[in-house]
Amino acid sequence: MKEKIEALRDSAKVQKALQFIREDADHIVEQQIKLALIPAYSNHEEKKAARFREMIDEMGYDTIQDEVHNTFAVIPGPEGSPVVMVSAHLDTVFPLDTELRLKYDGPRICLPGICDDTRGCAEVLGILRAMKAADIKPACTLLIGGDVGEEGVGNFRGMRHIFNVQEKKVDAFVSIDGCGNSLTYGGVSDTQFRIIFRGPGGHSMGAFGIVNPIMCMGRTIARIAEEREPEDPFTIFNVSTVKGGTGVTSIASECSFTMDVRSADADVMRNFRTRCLEIAHACAEEEYARWEEERNRLGRNSSAKRFNYEARIELDYEEIGGSIGGVQDENCEIVTILRNAFAAAGIEPEMRALSSTDANIPLSVGIPAATISCGGASGGTHDISEWYDPTDAYLGAQKNLLCVLALTGVEGVAEPLISKTQTV
Repeated sequence: MKEKIEALRDSAKVQKALQFIREDADHIVEQQIKLALIPAYSNHEEKKAARFREMIDEMGYDTIQDEVHNTFAVIPGPEGSPVVMVSAHLDTVFPLDTELRLKYDGPRICLPGICDDTRGCAEVLGILRAMKAADIKPACTLLIGGDVGEEGVGNFRGMRHIFNVQEKKVDAFVSIDGCGNSLTYGGVSDTQFRIIFRGPGGHSMGAFGIVNPIMCMGRTIARIAEEREPEDPFTIFNVSTVKGGTGVTSIASECSFTMDVRSADADVMRNFRTRCLEIAHACAEEEYARWEEERNRLGRNSSAKRFNYEARIELDYEEIGGSIGGVQDENCEIVTILRNAFAAAGIEPEMRALSSTDANIPLSVGIPAATISCGGASGGTHDISEWYDPTDAYLGAQKNLLCVLALTGVEGVAEPLISKTQTV
């Protein structure tokens, strides 16, 4: 396989495409900035998707855009050939009212969303331009573009629509996401949820002794913090946000916290979520027991009769999002192809067994998938301080072009290296 990919790299057409990407580096960054200046909070990507489609249409490719705004160029291959899908995500984590102010700090471009994953979208456009400039036609069907809803509140909306609603079958899926030299070949299972605590509420002095939702929540969080995750399989948990209270002299009537739990094993993830709920219920009982003395002493006062001292904490649970990932051997076919393509581009891949990217969804339905990073360097991801450094970023774009063409092959030059296993 190594020799085949090196021969593909050295072919006249691919050399022309690689050189084009180097010469097109500034244009890729220009389009990256233009797209990043369009607000695209998860589930609100319409304007960015429309401009992204225009950019593809301007190159003369046939484009499809579905009802949720997933947007792909479609390059059909010979009948019966494999189908490869390549995608970057159009959405960002920044709400629509976030100020998208462009600044420069030396070589760094500072702009919320400039990297994650607008750089991936710009590299997709660069790959398409390079293929057009070098007259490259894939030797199999290629769907390449941008999807929606990858980030947290999006809950993989675009990928779910493709693989769960449309039940799309492809033989390989590649996500272009993040910056650096990473090659990720597995998807972590994750769940995000909210636990809500409710009580009667009241004045902090006049109703002293009734159950207190915030104290109960604090007890629950402290207990969860003492839980120990297994070393194997990989598992993490995090209390992400807390909310509640009406004033400094009030006993809150409601509060809540959110959690993010992730594991290489979906059952371990589910069991940990169940354990968190069990802890919350136990702490609700403890909260009632804690105030027994005060209830007996204060609840008899006539001034306290307007408060329900016998009330207990009520719990509620809300599912926010989550996905079931999938694991692959690092020597499976798609990973081997991509690893050799990295090497042919002169890049040593940083192998990662697990992450949470668009590849999670195809992996969850048994489709070979992986995530490759973009060129350049970045920092401040998911923060308004996000920055991108395009120094020598063309090297990453060249590597990603080679990854795509190694999978698809090039008509008249090389056959696809990915096997046709899903679209039979």
